[in-house]
Amino acid sequence: MDIRKLTIDILEGSVIKSHNGVDLFTPDGTGFYPALWTRDLAYMLEYAGELIGQQRCEDCIEYLLAGADSNGWIPDRVYGDGYATYTAGDGTFQAKPNLDNGPYMIIAADAYLKTLPEEKAKELFAKWEKALCAGIDCLPKNAEGVICNETTPPHSPYGFTDCIVKTGLLSFETLLLWQSIKQMLFWQEKFTAVRVDYAAMKASIEAVFADLFVSTEGMLYSATGIGKKLDVWGSCYLMTIDFPLAQKRKDQIANWLINHYDEIVYRGQIRHLPMGEYWEKTIVPVEQNTYQNGAFWATPIAWFAQALLSYDPALAKKTVEDLLVFFKEKGVFECVYAPDDYYKLDTYVASATNAYGAAKLLKLI
Repeated sequence: MDIRKLTIDILEGSVIKSHNGVDLFTPDGTGFYPALWTRDLAYMLEYAGELIGQQRCEDCIEYLLAGADSNGWIPDRVYGDGYATYTAGDGTFQAKPNLDNGPYMIIAADAYLKTLPEEKAKELFAKWEKALCAGIDCLPKNAEGVICNETTPPHSPYGFTDCIVKTGLLSFETLLLWQSIKQMLFWQEKFTAVRVDYAAMKASIEAVFADLFVSTEGMLYSATGIGKKLDVWGSCYLMTIDFPLAQKRKDQIANWLINHYDEIVYRGQIRHLPMGEYWEKTIVPVEQNTYQNGAFWATPIAWFAQALLSYDPALAKKTVEDLLVFFKEKGVFECVYAPDDYYKLDTYVASATNAYGAAKLLKLI
């Protein structure tokens, strides 16, 4: 399969025009999600930005930044008419703004800035820095800088679990914050001035993270309150961002993924939780073995492949190749649960872009 061509076709099929003429890359090619989502754009730019074109990347970043509210919250998504919303779902969601959009806005900006000549990157970073900082400054944190979700109603967490209630201290969302702070410090050191509090927060998160979230099996717990489960996606993500966890802990994560492979992987797609596990509470009803409560997703494929690459490169390669075969035979879905013939939303962009990123990582293209 030509994953590059497939990704280009799905990206282009997702585009809608905004009220001011910007090409907005929506999450799918069917029109089901008719807006520009922050985290989805971050995946597009991180894994397939070269397939989009620099000006369109820049336009989308600025379109989202224009939707930031007076408290610094970065939108969850912005529609073609310019309307911005900060919380997942529709009016049925009883939750506060998502906890990942500020970090993902920085991750998107970082991916784009790295493609530019230095002077252009300097100009744009100076233009965006205040809004990018505000997008993570507003996030709820404890004294050590760890994301804390103790409000009623709670904040909706990471967007690909935005239907899930996770309370207390949150691991994956803290890793996203840590990664975005690391990226901000890089650009500040290069172009402006380092925020000392960011450097201190980054070090503080590193100091407490393992004691808070690492299970006896080595995998990360997703939360310390409601929703405390072994988090497959979050554990894989930690392995990709150079987070300073002890090497023996990283070895445990990789070995757990290998030993439980058949419980978490279906044809290259990966479950949030081990097979047989389900989230204890959801914000809106989500049936078991569907969507964010038991289905398998291509979204984390690049993290999963990178997590295995140094430990079992053949299995990492097999996983990505299995996914590409599935794409060719069945389609590029948001998520699937094949024993029940559950296939949700074809032509899903993050599935394609993140598989494209994984294929590049493994030099399959």
